[in-house]
Amino acid sequence: MRGIILKDLYDNFCIPKNAAFYIFGALAISIGFFIPSEYYYVLISGVILPLFGCCALKSPTEQEESSSFNKLLITFPNSKAQIVTAKYLLGLGFVILFNFLALLWSMVQVYTHHTIRLTEALRIWGIGISISLLFLAVIYVGFFLLGKRNGTIFFITITCLIAVVWGASSALLGIQTILSCSPGLVICLIFSGAVMIVLSCLVSIGIYSRRYSTGTKNRY
Repeated sequence: MRGIILKDLYDNFCIPKNAAFYIFGALAISIGFFIPSEYYYVLISGVILPLFGCCALKSPTEQEESSSFNKLLITFPNSKAQIVTAKYLLGLGFVILFNFLALLWSMVQVYTHHTIRLTEALRIWGIGISISLLFLAVIYVGFFLLGKRNGTIFFITITCLIAVVWGASSALLGIQTILSCSPGLVICLIFSGAVMIVLSCLVSIGIYSRRYSTGTKNRY
């Protein structure tokens, strides 16, 4: 499993066009550390950073399909469940990393820019964690089910949907309503995200096992 994780890390960060995606994203987000904006803080910490944390599977899926690597991968001494689980573990690692960055961003807004209170920042951070878990759960099933091309379309569609929901919520409810949401609701959202991750992993294992089972022709 460690070898699969290392291979996926290579696909994400050592292939120039994929590395450029993360570098550009990091530069764009880092600008926000110098902007004392409540709206920009909620957008970065609650939406953009969590979504970045769900990109770990896109590049490996592209590389594996272009080189038919999965046909070789299933000959390795790993079960199909271990292969899928390794990819989910890397995805969760990305989620942890980017939500840690979101926490640092929150502390900058609280203690340096004094944009929001600590309790509000922690609520938004919790919402961001739940979004990243739910997004990862849905997107990973999409990639395992649909493959690179349709999976990428699905990824973009869900991202746009989240952006629309965020924009509508901000316009109709206002930032203050989002900042003052119940801590109990945030905890329920995080718990729901954790449950969705487990269910998503089980579904993806089933999809992967059927696709690469003996005698089954790979359609992708």
